[in-house]
Amino acid sequence: MPVERYRDVREMPSPPRPVGSALLRRIAAAWERAHVRVGPDIPVGLARYHDLEQAQAARQARTAERARRLRSG
Repeated sequence: MPVERYRDVREMPSPPRPVGSALLRRIAAAWERAHVRVGPDIPVGLARYHDLEQAQAARQARTAERARRLRSG
């Protein structure tokens, strides 16, 4: 396999990027892998909050916990 050298990063060709339905398939596959690894993010039961800030803080905490589980697993 030949090795190509470039004097500058701007001389390098762009990597191939998926477009159209190929892009959608890749996105769906990534979501499916994340779902299989850590499960859905559906809170159990009913939670009441006094204001929007508390609700957003609770959602951010759930998101951070989900990201932590995804990274560790």
